[in-house]
Amino acid sequence: MTPHLTWSRGGEAELVELDGDRARLRSTASAAPGARVEGSLRSSGTAIRVKVARCRLIPPAPGEPAPAERVYELEGRLIDATREVRAELAQLVAGERPS
Repeated sequence: MTPHLTWSRGGEAELVELDGDRARLRSTASAAPGARVEGSLRSSGTAIRVKVARCRLIPPAPGEPAPAERVYELEGRLIDATREVRAELAQLVAGERPS
């Protein structure tokens, strides 16, 4: 996992998929459905807020040892994200370095 975000309450997350204002992240911190989680991008410090729709624990692949910390998949909706923020997030998903 290559973290893109640092959560304000601890933990970090990698942005895996972005479709408009819908986001899917791999996170070291869990969040209940309906929760609003806040964090910031590691590259620029831009504030990111997500309203969680789903959260599930990702089990280790068969035959692989358990990771040092649990990893969760969060699905949710970006809150108050401007076009510029969405463009920056799209670059992260595409694997480019934000300009």
